Amino acid sequence: MDRRIIGVILGVAGIFLWFMPLVSWEERFFGNIVNLYQTGYHIGGIAYLLLVSLFSYAALSWLKMHQLRIVAAGVSLLICLIFLFQANANAGWGLIGLTILSISGIFLSVKDLQKERKSNKV
Repeated sequence: MDRRIIGVILGVAGIFLWFMPLVSWEERFFGNIVNLYQTGYHIGGIAYLLLVSLFSYAALSWLKMHQLRIVAAGVSLLICLIFLFQANANAGWGLIGLTILSISGIFLSVKDLQKERKSNKV
């Protein structure tokens, strides 16, 4: 499979995970235990920057702009790490997935950049 397609799939998967639970916890309400969660659109603000960086990663993957892909994946990883440190043990599976996806996006971008530089030297 072409590396561009893999990058676009990573970006689209990140956009999908943005709508999944980033933070979840339990609260007592009138004697009942209620499971609560927050997704990207519940958080707002910096979470929208996360969404834009994931979309940018997908678009830059298609355009083969590897250095900017590294920047976009780095921004999304930084935001995910900020959310992870804030959520501590309450981190949801969506946030953990976004963090893993951002790390793999950085590795894929660096690998593609090295491959392109190697092919340009020959």
